[in-house]
Amino acid sequence: MNLIHKLTYDIWRRTLPKYVDCRQEACWLECGMGPGHLLGLVEHWFPRKKVCGLDIDVPTIKQARQSSTQARLLAASAEALPFPEQTFEAVLSLHMVEHLPEPDNFFREAARVLKPSGLLIFATPNPIGIGARVMKERWTGLVPDHISLMAPSAWRALLKNHGFGILDHGTTGITDIPMFRRLPLALLNWGPLFVCGFFPWELGGAYICIARRRS
Repeated sequence: MNLIHKLTYDIWRRTLPKYVDCRQEACWLECGMGPGHLLGLVEHWFPRKKVCGLDIDVPTIKQARQSSTQARLLAASAEALPFPEQTFEAVLSLHMVEHLPEPDNFFREAARVLKPSGLLIFATPNPIGIGARVMKERWTGLVPDHISLMAPSAWRALLKNHGFGILDHGTTGITDIPMFRRLPLALLNWGPLFVCGFFPWELGGAYICIARRRS
């Protein structure tokens, strides 16, 4: 994992303790873990948490094992989570929901496997952001496997339909415009993002939402 990844994910080391007691033993789940970068860092940051990682791609699971040595890793769909009700204290999902044919099913499943007052955090590309508007058909979010792209308001509506209350939300900077990923303009994006993680506006490249399951 490179330094940029570590600095980007570090916002979760600082943010998660605001919403859950990271000193208590509990189980957390990451859906769509990919190569396991976040999973491995969570395992390191919060050693009292038992972490599970889930991805539908088997080769990806083998790759994730290089990042996480203790987590339980499973191949399964996030639309049909293979866990009993009220198993987890927190469910994390960064840039996964846009890949799902029916993301509504994921939110239903997340509510089912979360304990009362459990935490759901997800991130997804933002199709109404400045980057999407400027880049149009060249926008980085428009790839074949991003089959469920929605505006932030639509994601919030899904959450509320499944019994979640929104604690915080916003979008990132405009790193989905190529010139803002190169120095010196990249500093305008990455510097504030390293500090804040996301901002209270709806025009950034990715939507991030922190929600709690209602008791």
